[in-house]
Amino acid sequence: MIEDCWTLDTQAQGPVMESQGWARLAEQIAGLGYWRLDVASSSITWSEGLFRIYGLPVGAPPDLEAAMARIHPDDSDNANAQLRRAMDDGVDYSSKVRLRRQDGSWRTLVNRSTCQRDGPGRVSAVVGVVMDVTEMEMANEALRVSEARYRLLAENGNDLIVQTNLKGQLTYISPSVMSATGHSPEELVGAELIEMIHPEDAAVLRNSFLHALKHPGAAAPCVEYRVEHRDGRTVWLEARPTAQIDPASGVVVGVTDVVRVITERKGLEQELRDKCDEAQAATLAKAQFLANMSHEIRTPLTAIMGFSGLLAGIPDLPTAADDYLKRIRTAGDQLLDVVNDVLDFSKLDDGQMVLDPQPLEPAAFFVETVGLLSAQAASKGLALQTIVDARIGAWVLADGARLRQVLLNLVGNAVKFTREGAIKVSVGHHCQGQLKIAVSDTGPGIAPDQQARLFERFSQVDGSISRDHGGTGLGLAISKGLVDLMGGEIGVDSAIGQGALFWFTFPAPPADAPAPAGASDGAASPLAASPAHILIVDDVAINRQLVRAMLEPLGHTFEEADSGAQGVQAAMQRSFDLILMDLQMPGMDGMDAARAIRANAAGGRRTPIVALSANVLAAQIAACHAAGMDDHLAKPIVPAALVATVNKWATAGAPGETPGAALEIRSA
Repeated sequence: MIEDCWTLDTQAQGPVMESQGWARLAEQIAGLGYWRLDVASSSITWSEGLFRIYGLPVGAPPDLEAAMARIHPDDSDNANAQLRRAMDDGVDYSSKVRLRRQDGSWRTLVNRSTCQRDGPGRVSAVVGVVMDVTEMEMANEALRVSEARYRLLAENGNDLIVQTNLKGQLTYISPSVMSATGHSPEELVGAELIEMIHPEDAAVLRNSFLHALKHPGAAAPCVEYRVEHRDGRTVWLEARPTAQIDPASGVVVGVTDVVRVITERKGLEQELRDKCDEAQAATLAKAQFLANMSHEIRTPLTAIMGFSGLLAGIPDLPTAADDYLKRIRTAGDQLLDVVNDVLDFSKLDDGQMVLDPQPLEPAAFFVETVGLLSAQAASKGLALQTIVDARIGAWVLADGARLRQVLLNLVGNAVKFTREGAIKVSVGHHCQGQLKIAVSDTGPGIAPDQQARLFERFSQVDGSISRDHGGTGLGLAISKGLVDLMGGEIGVDSAIGQGALFWFTFPAPPADAPAPAGASDGAASPLAASPAHILIVDDVAINRQLVRAMLEPLGHTFEEADSGAQGVQAAMQRSFDLILMDLQMPGMDGMDAARAIRANAAGGRRTPIVALSANVLAAQIAACHAAGMDDHLAKPIVPAALVATVNKWATAGAPGETPGAALEIRSA
């Protein structure tokens, strides 16, 4: 029970007392107070509720002047004027004032007053009802602030605030729609939202709204859709609708959405897709360019290196001719190195390089590899030394081909740039399961500010060095790529005038020695194989002539075809022990020819087909396999590799036999 509430005993009190008791209770509950001012005597009477509103003890004699003095100065003049008009002229009034209570706190009061008159019609009294509306005012002010903040955001934000009823009609849309679509809110309210949406996006937006209505309280999946701007351009919007719930009934009455304009983002996304497409196209163009470049350079190199090799086999060449021949072969080797460097770098750059770790005998491997450059070092009067730590295991697991490539690059550079002195190659343990190779020289050294560029593509320390010694500037970049691929590190320590020390580390875990090769795996003599009847398919006559010149001394016989179509016709009409097939030919290329031959093989005979081509990229070799070819031999042709390949496959196509399609990659 509320404190100070009057106890009502209807049996003990009369109707008047009962009525007064209810009035006091109503005052207390509603926060009301009553007052009456007698105009003639200026005496004032208060109810108990008014004492409570003022914070004064009940029963203390009220004082009109003191009561008016508690009104806020900004409200006082108006309050006094209204009371005076009521007393003098009988004008009823309503007012709202701020009142300072006895405890110093401020309250907001609403007063409604009326005038009483005597018989002659003069104002005899003024009666008023006062209500404390402080809490109500605070709530209203908070609501006004909240509404103002919401309106500020709605009317000035870039996002659109959208509300629809259950029929999909717009009931509200924020003014930002004008800048987004060129349409004013007045134009759009009442319209059906779905009519504004691009036809291709209407279904997905409708589904999003239905999801929001079926799952009140949860946001629907984000949806993107298009609308048309007043000026005709397309505007992209992003929405995540939610159900709008009536706070009083808890019933879903529509959908509320905060919609974001994402036209710029969609443009950037499209631009990014275009850039990706351009990058992919550029990558394809680069791959095609490299393939064509490799083919176009390797094709003439095939003749240069092949025929110079045959010429070197002629005894008693004049001294001058022999010297010229060596120069031709050296230039051919250098040109082939350039092509191989570019292709290797491209593979590393595209992530197409794959390691093939095999058991490797470190001591023999490093001595043999460094020994390949001993003649070059000796020709310059340089001492070349290899030191292998005896504590290294007899066998380790590593990719010998790629390891040799890095080592020859570093030692070759040391020989190239060292004029006098010595070059030392040290092989030792680096840490658990890793080896460290160090190549030191007594060359001119490298300045610290130039060392950072050494492992960048197409980089030379000095343009004059590049002119003196040649090279693509890719060797160290390739070496770094290979060492990174191995999981190791590469670096250099050097100073001007103090030589250079290049080093690299790589994982080399212990390995078991490989099993001894069986008798059938022994190297066969080039003359061991029976003479074979071979079909050579190549559109370049000089290439066909070179193959014949290399193989005729071994007793093989040949037929030639200068196109893929002629090769297919010959294979269908006659039997061959082996087909050597070029890949890049006008009309029907080598792979189409191989597929045609495989599709028309008769009697169970499957003649081995070996690709003999300047196309040496991994994808090209894989395509050979897919076309039904058995092997691949790269141009320029190495005579020993050609002879070994012919010996391997020439007797593999006997009737009833189907050799395994083991595609091998051979390089010059």
